[in-house]
Amino acid sequence: MLMLEHRTTPRAQTGIPGRATFVRGSSATVSCLISDLSPSGARVVFSAGTRVPAYFDLYIGQSGPHRAKTVWQQPGMAGVIFSAGRANVPEVLPG
Repeated sequence: MLMLEHRTTPRAQTGIPGRATFVRGSSATVSCLISDLSPSGARVVFSAGTRVPAYFDLYIGQSGPHRAKTVWQQPGMAGVIFSAGRANVPEVLPG
């Protein structure tokens, strides 16, 4: 199945380890992998069976939290947009 491209900014493949907090203010986190990243969003890989909520806090490497909104979800991964663009992301983008 082909997915239509809706991104307005390019994404870079990254493989950055991350963590997600599904309950705001909680110290409990879920490990994940940021497989690609742009200033406006990311594709995040989770372990199989992880239920990703509509909104959560995402830690990318040592950076975060970044408030994320889930825009699509497939088993083991989710596409998110950030509520505020990440100013430091362009350093991982080719160019």
